[in-house]
Amino acid sequence: MSAPGSNGGEEEAPRFKVHLAVYDLSQGMARQLGPTLLGMEIEAIYHTGIVVYGKEHFFGGGIVSVPHEEFLASYHMQPFQTLELGETEVGEELFNEFLQEVSPRFTAETYGE
Repeated sequence: MSAPGSNGGEEEAPRFKVHLAVYDLSQGMARQLGPTLLGMEIEAIYHTGIVVYGKEHFFGGGIVSVPHEEFLASYHMQPFQTLELGETEVGEELFNEFLQEVSPRFTAETYGE
């Protein structure tokens, strides 16, 4: 018999933190120039990425996955907001299989549909 609160000898699946990184592609320029150029206020030109397993997964003409630090360095952006979405027990290998499976639905041709 297991003690209350124990898992009966079963190992718990590893858990991975999942975050949403929110960027402003205009780096503040949309807020400053929106009223002058468009006659309306625009807070930002948003880009988001899911950060899990140390990688950032985002749409860039298709599903793109790069190490998070490489994304920050390559695109010269810092998120202006990072939201903790929770944790997942889904392993990285299964997640990558899922991304490969759905990637034909997320292409430059299907963007905006």
